Amino acid sequence: MTWSRENVQKKLVEVFGQHKQTEVDVSAESEIVADLGIDSLGVMEVLADLEDTFKLTIPDEALREINTIGDVATAVLTRLENDGRLEG
Repeated sequence: MTWSRENVQKKLVEVFGQHKQTEVDVSAESEIVADLGIDSLGVMEVLADLEDTFKLTIPDEALREINTIGDVATAVLTRLENDGRLEG
């Protein structure tokens, strides 16, 4: 499947929205722990969902630099682009 940047962003907001532990709106600027209240176990659950959704693997070392949904988007978009599955 080929993804667009817009579809990736929408899907990320949807997935994180399913896992958030607070009542805040989810956006690219949302901090995963501070804003959404997702703990380390929750992050692993979200990661598994994202890997299934986008059919890719996000290495554990990439998680060290991820704080916001925008950071996740960058990681996912980079991997999709490298795999030739990103439009544009």
